[in-house]
Amino acid sequence: MPEEHELAHFASLISERQKNPQLSSVRNTLGLQEEAYLKKLDYHGITLLADANGNLPKSLDRIITQRKAMTVASSVLKQNALVELFDAFHTAQLPCVLFKGSALAHTLYPEPWLRPRTDSDVLINQHDFAKFSEVFEQLGYKKLFAIEGQHISYQSTFSKPLAGQSVMDVDLHWRINNRQSLSKVFDVTSLMKDGKTINQLSTNITAPSHVDSLLISSLHRLGHHQTEERLAWLYDIHLLASTLSATDWKTLTSKAVNKKISAITHDALINCQRWLGTNVPESVLGVLMNSKREPSRIFLQRELPEWRYFFADLKSMPSIGAKFGLIRENLLPSPDYVRQQMNTKSALLAYIKRFIRGVKRVMSSAQAPR
Repeated sequence: MPEEHELAHFASLISERQKNPQLSSVRNTLGLQEEAYLKKLDYHGITLLADANGNLPKSLDRIITQRKAMTVASSVLKQNALVELFDAFHTAQLPCVLFKGSALAHTLYPEPWLRPRTDSDVLINQHDFAKFSEVFEQLGYKKLFAIEGQHISYQSTFSKPLAGQSVMDVDLHWRINNRQSLSKVFDVTSLMKDGKTINQLSTNITAPSHVDSLLISSLHRLGHHQTEERLAWLYDIHLLASTLSATDWKTLTSKAVNKKISAITHDALINCQRWLGTNVPESVLGVLMNSKREPSRIFLQRELPEWRYFFADLKSMPSIGAKFGLIRENLLPSPDYVRQQMNTKSALLAYIKRFIRGVKRVMSSAQAPR
């Protein structure tokens, strides 16, 4: 997790609020060499955004110019691939929604390449998975090897090389998040009902409404990356919040309460306020803060060991059978997966190595200072 002085400094490079005199002293105390400074910018996902605001050192101009040229070219290739893919989904009459980074890049940012992302996320109905897989195969995509099961993961990644060194990766989700208490918060039908077409890309591409996108961004930030704080994720939420009307804010609070994600939405918004000066109505924060206890509140405790989140997942499972299924899939994934994961031809040896590694992780996290 980045320290507060680091967040303050890098937030000042992209914040739209007036300059804070205190931030200049922070800027002088980072003491990073150029390579380390650039690495931090990349971690936060704001390199080209900070450059567009004219807030980067002149000494980085050459490398930023090269980076920008490569990113713009890759963005065009991926945009064309995305349009081709969704046109094929439409032809096959397969309902789906583009969400998270790629959707936000094309609906919120002046240029899509200002919002870095490694893949595009698509939400589908689970019963359509085989048909989507056929479309990917027809277009030259290959399904990447990953852990699979009924409960342990609700997504698969399909990949296709593009021109140069660009690669188009698509995460195909049949649930919005792998955390059990968050996995059913949104579905394709509801997102398409309230969503909007990204006309600048294709009339066949639908993205969630800004209200739903803000809620999804909030649950993704803590439900999937609770040990990290990257400014790109907060900046997404900042931009989304900046578009909301009074009616939208009422819709947001109502949905957050009903979906039991008020606490994580509140946490996202107050951190946007703190670091980016986001304007959020106090009445909204009051409703979100005063909601009843929610299972998702555990994600506010960002330094818990992974086993604590796992037990929270177990608690959220709908039946005893599902609980045992999740335990089995975590302890005994498929032989093919564990052999590749542990880099050995023997399944038995792979399971033993994986078990020992898991015990070490649990022990180290239990002993870590809190």
